Amino acid sequence: MSRRRQLVRCAAVLSVLIGGIGTGLAHAATGTALYVDDDAAGCSDTGPGSPAEPFCQIQPAADSAGPGDTVHVARNKTPYAPVNIGSIGAADAPVTFVAAPGDNAAATAAVVLTKTSTPAMTFSGAQYVDVAGFNLSSSGTSTLVFSQSQHISYDTGGVTTAQAATGADGTIAVDGSSSDVALTRLHIAPESGGPAFASAAGAQDITLADDVTSLGGGISATGTTGIRLAGDTIVTACGNGISLTDGSSGSVENTVVRADTTASCSDTGTPAEITVDAASAPQVTADYNAVSPLPAGTDYEWAGTAYGTSQAFRTGTGQGTHDLDQTDVTPDGTPLIDSADADAPGELATDLHGAQRVDDPLVADTGTGAGDYDRGATEVQDPLRLGTASGVAGSAYVGVPVTFTPGFVNPWSDSLDGYRYTFAFGDGTTVTSVTGPATHTYTQPTTGDTIHATVTVYRPDGTEMGTETSLSFSVRPLPPLTGSLDCRSASVRTAPSLPDTTGCGLTASGFSGYPITSDRITFGDGSAAVSATGSKSWVRHTYAAAGTYTVTQQLTDSGGRTFTDTTPTTVGPSYVATDPRRILDTRKGTGAAERQVGPAGVVRLKVLGVGGVPSSGVTAVTLNVTDTHATASSYVTVYPDGTSRPTASDLDFTAGRTNPNLVTVRVGAGGYVDLYNAHGHVDLIADTQGYFTTRSDTSDDHVSPMSNLAPVTPTRVLDTRYGTGAPKGKVAPGSTTTVTLPKNGQGAGTVGAVLNVTVTGGSGSGVVTVYCGSRPGTSNLNYRVGQTVSNLVVTKVCTGGKVKLYNSGAHVHLIADLQGLYTNSVVDGTSPWGSPFVPANPTRFLDTRNGTGAPAGRLGANSTLTVKVAGVHGVPADATAVLANLTGVAPTTATHLTAYGAGSLPNVSNVNLSAGETRPVLAVIPIDAEGSIHIRNANGSLNIVADLEGYIG
Repeated sequence: MSRRRQLVRCAAVLSVLIGGIGTGLAHAATGTALYVDDDAAGCSDTGPGSPAEPFCQIQPAADSAGPGDTVHVARNKTPYAPVNIGSIGAADAPVTFVAAPGDNAAATAAVVLTKTSTPAMTFSGAQYVDVAGFNLSSSGTSTLVFSQSQHISYDTGGVTTAQAATGADGTIAVDGSSSDVALTRLHIAPESGGPAFASAAGAQDITLADDVTSLGGGISATGTTGIRLAGDTIVTACGNGISLTDGSSGSVENTVVRADTTASCSDTGTPAEITVDAASAPQVTADYNAVSPLPAGTDYEWAGTAYGTSQAFRTGTGQGTHDLDQTDVTPDGTPLIDSADADAPGELATDLHGAQRVDDPLVADTGTGAGDYDRGATEVQDPLRLGTASGVAGSAYVGVPVTFTPGFVNPWSDSLDGYRYTFAFGDGTTVTSVTGPATHTYTQPTTGDTIHATVTVYRPDGTEMGTETSLSFSVRPLPPLTGSLDCRSASVRTAPSLPDTTGCGLTASGFSGYPITSDRITFGDGSAAVSATGSKSWVRHTYAAAGTYTVTQQLTDSGGRTFTDTTPTTVGPSYVATDPRRILDTRKGTGAAERQVGPAGVVRLKVLGVGGVPSSGVTAVTLNVTDTHATASSYVTVYPDGTSRPTASDLDFTAGRTNPNLVTVRVGAGGYVDLYNAHGHVDLIADTQGYFTTRSDTSDDHVSPMSNLAPVTPTRVLDTRYGTGAPKGKVAPGSTTTVTLPKNGQGAGTVGAVLNVTVTGGSGSGVVTVYCGSRPGTSNLNYRVGQTVSNLVVTKVCTGGKVKLYNSGAHVHLIADLQGLYTNSVVDGTSPWGSPFVPANPTRFLDTRNGTGAPAGRLGANSTLTVKVAGVHGVPADATAVLANLTGVAPTTATHLTAYGAGSLPNVSNVNLSAGETRPVLAVIPIDAEGSIHIRNANGSLNIVADLEGYIG
């Protein structure tokens, strides 16, 4: 349905507007007040028209009103009948009709008189009558009629004819006997298709000011003297917005005439928007107008000549000096602002809505007079309005002040001095501010629904401008200041190629309103603190010495809150496996004099710069030390040259035996280590297996030989007695057995393995060499006929996790138990991440002979000894394993010892002993969650001694 059909039609209508009377009306100081209220219970058309007994209809009130009287018509939902006003007032005492409060709060519905085509309001012979605040509609061709009436004003209202009423009569019609009629601030809608206004020949002094016409024709005056159009907005469907003919006179100023581009026009020829015929042109002035016709129309037709532009109109007629073309009328109407003639005949001081004239500071004043009148019926007002209160984005937090600020749309940059603001914070508290912003601290978190704050704004004169609402938000407990410090995960730790270096991952979080002002990291070694930045970061630090240190993160935020987190980090030298080389053999004078070592004798052995060991940057070496040709039971202690000899032992042996043991020893003064023999005479042999270095390797980590040790759950990988890892049966003399490590030892990141290798049941004597690549001229294990003997071996690992065992002498069974893997920084998805090894001064932490570390007494068969190692003897509480020299002393029968950490007893052995034998073996022993290791004896009873060589972090 078109806009025209949406209006009320089919009946004569009289309704009363919400607002009171318009401005600019004259009122007598004295007179009678008459009341009309068709919904009042006691209304009567016979009078007296008092508040207690009002008239039911307007007509009897109009008939009763005299000079100075005011008729108050209640705004009701029920209709009023059409009225014919013939009242006669006086120049200083007009009869006034005004709207009054009624039962229709909205007062927007028209008052309909069904099936009546008469005008809604007719002035017939009336004089000095003022009407304000009425809406009129009719199903006839005219709704408001003036007949033989003078000095009539009709202000602020609406006048409509229904679409069904066809004809050419005006919606507002003035006959030729009427004069001095003022029609101001009206909405005129001629849905009938006829003119919005029509005056007949003879009419005089007609003013139409600040009116809006729409949905039909325009303004038509025939033979009318003194018609004044000022500040009107005329919207037509087919042109002919203004037509002055037959000798009419007057003025057209400040008026906007444009076509309704949403309506269709069936007329042909499309008349001009402003037409003044030849008889009228000499008596009509036109200026300060804005004209925008249909594309097929034209702007002006003046004295029979059409003009398509304002420039052509000015040139041809001398009129329209300040008129605007259709191309000048932009959608926002900017050229219309502050460009009208304030002194135009009939122009009002207020606009269609009663708004005062205001100056737009963003537009230059091009009009006359005050220069701030706009063209058309509507004055563009100050666009100052409320926006959205700002303050919380998402959430507020308990205890944290929040500042709420009123939001304004203020393109004119108005001063807000004197404004007052009342804030309601959504938690039951309010505050009033005269400066704008208000700060509030919430004391409780919200539960369930969100809340919002409101601010009511009052103008300097005390009137309420309105209330604006903030975005909804919740109140939450203040997030704590927290951080995390991780120096142990594989994702943050440094590669083995950077020995004695730690890497730590850091996080920091808190409340965005309290930015973190300090994130200090100290490394526990007395070095200067460093500052971290961002919510996530990573720091690296190189220590001067191997060990376990406490790294501390200290956070401070702008709210003065602090947070501290600590974590231990272990750093140490990195291990480099070498091809085994013999650097000591007293039988041949290699590395020392060619003679046996006597009682209390010391061999000072050079280890740096020999046997594949660099001449510098080395902190410890791993040697396979062997005693042979001993003349008496004795022991050997290996220790750094230049230091006091510890009480621990590395080799324990009896006369005539050959016994190897793996030893890791710190390098002493000048690159030497010392080997001390306690009793008798003995030959000593030492083969290099690898070394620990503090020198960084800047080569590609993928090929770096530097590694760290990853202890594993002890696992048997070879046992020829049962066909584990190789065919079942003794290996032959001169044979090589290849062992494939478990999956975690097969990756590219695995460069070395720690194996406890055992031989048993030999048919003769021989040696076993464990290696990768070319077989070296050294040995790891010596055996004789029938002997069960073991030794810890550190060997390189070939591609695919392969390790070779060469048997030199007799038929013998081979057993190998995996205790650890040396891995570099290659991430292959299978190799475990190793940890640094921290060498220690050899320290005896267990001796059941005298009650050191455990109750004194021999350990019986199938018995387990639990020994606390973490948190004592310099081993940190979070160490993962210890490297210990484990010695079984004088068992009553052949037996073996198994050392392990958490979980059930593994099917492996570390030390294999015959009855009465005392023998040590170096072992990598995992530590359980309680910080302990477990040692299990299989048979008989024996004493156990253990010496700490270092720990794995």
